[in-house]
Amino acid sequence: MYKLYNVRSWGSLAPHCVLEELDVPYQNIWMTPEQVRAPEYREIHPLGYIPALGLPDGRVVIESGAIVSFLVTAHADKGMCPTPGSLDYAEFLSRLHFMSTSLYPTINLTFPGGLYAADESHSAFIVEKAVARTDEIFGILENWLASEGPWLAGETFSAADIYLFMLTLWARPSEKLFLERFSGIARLSAGVRQRPRLKAVLEAHGVLDVGGYNG
Repeated sequence: MYKLYNVRSWGSLAPHCVLEELDVPYQNIWMTPEQVRAPEYREIHPLGYIPALGLPDGRVVIESGAIVSFLVTAHADKGMCPTPGSLDYAEFLSRLHFMSTSLYPTINLTFPGGLYAADESHSAFIVEKAVARTDEIFGILENWLASEGPWLAGETFSAADIYLFMLTLWARPSEKLFLERFSGIARLSAGVRQRPRLKAVLEAHGVLDVGGYNG
């Protein structure tokens, strides 16, 4: 059985939703930020980050994009990704990891007081630049949806849509104002919230309604 190390509204939300959509057995381990920062957790994730997915044999997968990729491929019969090895699957992976490697880390920089700021004024500079960059990247995703949507895999819902939904929760200045500017992403997010298997999970994370994370 899988073990998901999970913090409400953090980066474990997408893997949590994917596990629910796949309908596979797993143990959900709710953690507090204090528990994540504890030295003991470094034995699970060497940087002390969320999420982490414990495998049935005791090994651990880290990084949200890797966890989602593994799960949908290991359970490809559940239809949460295109057929592994197909050209559609290549595009699915490309878009999923475009979000996990280009967008997610940039979103982290939009929060003041980050790791790389020398002082308060430097932090404000980083935040301003990061917000502009995230808008640019979200714009690329919006264009993909406009030309090929309504989902990131065209007419078919996939785990990539869950991943994008998670990232919108942290958008600046707020999810609500963000969705007013990106209509295609707004429709996708609304569609994710309407998924029957996800309602309980999203409620547990406090994001079933728009603005549950930051307004």
